[in-house]
This record gives sequence, structure tokens and C-alpha cells, in this order.
Amino acid sequence: MSIRYKVVQCHLKDSNINGKWYGKAVSLGTVTTRQLAEEISHSTTVTRSDVAAVLIELFNVMKEHLLNSMTVQLDEIGSFRVGFKSEPSDKAEDFKANNIKRYRILYRPVTTFTPNGHVGEKGCRLGSYTKTLLEGVTAEPLVKLKKKAAEPATPTPEP
Repeated sequence: MSIRYKVVQCHLKDSNINGKWYGKAVSLGTVTTRQLAEEISHSTTVTRSDVAAVLIELFNVMKEHLLNSMTVQLDEIGSFRVGFKSEPSDKAEDFKANNIKRYRILYRPVTTFTPNGHVGEKGCRLGSYTKTLLEGVTAEPLVKLKKKAAEPATPTPEP
């Protein structure tokens, strides 16, 4: 399994990469809660409807905790918390809730450190961090399926 990508050209006039080419990840589809529940049910002793009920309830309890300004940590997946964009004010006492313009969910995936066996100048281990959900990831270009040319209809013999 690989992440698919396509190569696109930057057309932003003010960008320092204008005219250059870069890779962009491509989604090959969407997996629904129902499909996830079905897949999980096949690898466990739990039925699809039971798994779906748990996933739906996970959404409900996550939302409740997020709306109470808590961080939700899902082991081996990552943490979720609420963030927002806001308009600044000149004084701290002038900042009000109506300065907040857009709410969003901030996701921080679980990462693992893999040492490479070397030690840095300050005595620290050297290595790399990998997001657990991306361990073993590879990439390959998206292969476009060629559309078949419309074949001319064969005339049917008239009686």
C-alpha cells in the first residue's frame, strides 16, 4: 500500500516557487464509519453494529470533552484539542469572545523516536521521529486510467 501523489505546477504569482513543480497527495476515496465498523467486526468478536455504536459514542464523548476545553488523547492515534483564529486587540482587557473568528480541531499524532545509533555534539541521541499512523509509509505516482475511446456502434442488420 502506498500514498498516491500527483505532480502539479505552482501558479501563485507572489510565491517563491511560482512555475515550479511539486507533489500533492491524492485521496483515492473515503471510508465511512459503517465500512470501518464492518472491517473491525471481521477482525474481532464484536458485531458491526456494536462497533458502529462505539464509534458514534466516541464522537459524542470527544465532542463533549473538546467543548469543555479539554484535550482528548486516543492511545496510539494522537490527541485532539480545540484551537481558533482571533482578531487582536490593543489591550488585554479589550479582548472579548467576539474577537474569536474561527474554531478548529488541532490534531497531534502519536510519534515514536527511532535512534540511529549516533550521538550528537551535546551528547544527545540522534535519530528521527515517526508518526505512528505513518510507520512504513511509501509513495507512488497516481496512475491515471485511460478512458476507452468510444467504439463506433456496429450496425444491426435490417430484416
